[in-house]
Amino acid sequence: MVVVWVAYGHARASGRQQRGVCRTCPRRSENLSLSSLSWRLSRSLPPNSLFSHNAVSPIMSTTTTKTSPSRLVISHENLHFDYPEADVILRSRDSYEFRVLKIYIIHNSSILGEKALISPNPQTKPTSSTIPADSDVDSGPATNALPVVQLPIEGAILFSLLTYIFPVPPVLPSTVEQVMELLSVAQSYKMDVTLTHIRNHIAQQEPPFTREGTAFLIYSFSHKHGLRTEALQAARCTLNFATLNIQHLAEEEKLDIIPGAFLLELWKYHKRVRLNLKSDLRVFIKSNVLTIFGDSSCESLTSSGIPSWLGSYIFNIGNSYAPGFLDPTDFHMELVEHSQKSILNGGCASCSGISREKIREIWGALTAAVHNSISKVSVTYVAAYLKVLNTSLD
Repeated sequence: MVVVWVAYGHARASGRQQRGVCRTCPRRSENLSLSSLSWRLSRSLPPNSLFSHNAVSPIMSTTTTKTSPSRLVISHENLHFDYPEADVILRSRDSYEFRVLKIYIIHNSSILGEKALISPNPQTKPTSSTIPADSDVDSGPATNALPVVQLPIEGAILFSLLTYIFPVPPVLPSTVEQVMELLSVAQSYKMDVTLTHIRNHIAQQEPPFTREGTAFLIYSFSHKHGLRTEALQAARCTLNFATLNIQHLAEEEKLDIIPGAFLLELWKYHKRVRLNLKSDLRVFIKSNVLTIFGDSSCESLTSSGIPSWLGSYIFNIGNSYAPGFLDPTDFHMELVEHSQKSILNGGCASCSGISREKIREIWGALTAAVHNSISKVSVTYVAAYLKVLNTSLD
């Protein structure tokens, strides 16, 4: 792995003097209320925060993989977060410590902010930043007089969460499970802005975070953590490739990934999608298709009055093994096969002469109708099962 050290700094244009927290605000005031600190935010935030343009950012370390140099990966060997002018320490479940500014925490989460405000008075004791308390450090421990907030979060997850709160490059965890836990933590602490920030970053990933290889895993973890947005995205993704046939799922080793209750709900979701597609596509044929084609003179028409090749393709959308799978190649093959058979029998002048513009128009209208139909169907949660599962994990 290649270790990348990221450091940010800012100097005044006139005097090259570093700026930290506003000098008019107390550096450590344990008696400030949440509302008071929130009121001061607009005046005391370090510049270049998420809400300003200039700031001193913390020094932190991350690593990159050999296969994807642009993708930052969390490593326990390099967890480091030591913000200038820090006034509180956040300690993870596995004893990693992160020195941060309370004001950022308070602004992003009232729940976590309350924990920071009511943290115990500082006690001088030897600790080492972002190093487990029981590990050996050659350089010796440093004296720490900052209040400590103990959190039930793994160090890798907490480190990643802080990169979305403070003005530093955001770092996603390295596994699907950890990413889902990160989203869960942000949701649990009601960090709405931070949660949006994380989801936007996930949406920019290449290859896509939710894809055929990860959809079942994401769907399972989404239910476990109560992440409705991710559960729906994963469920919709499975429409493009999943048969949900028990034998196929067993062969693909998917049955060990999803608990039975979650798999049953996913099957019900597929069923609702199929029924909705069947209904909406009937309306689509009567309105859009007939409008685009007009009175077709195709030698082989369906009872609805549209060319049989097009009717066959539309019929298979809601009845094929993957109800949401749309492939323009299959669409064109239906037309080509129809035209070839027609030519052997004397030719179908109507279909063989369809213009490219009309083909594009019908394909665009069809894909829009399918996507709109799927978007109407939501995922239902197995609330009772979730409650039992979460209780057993606590």
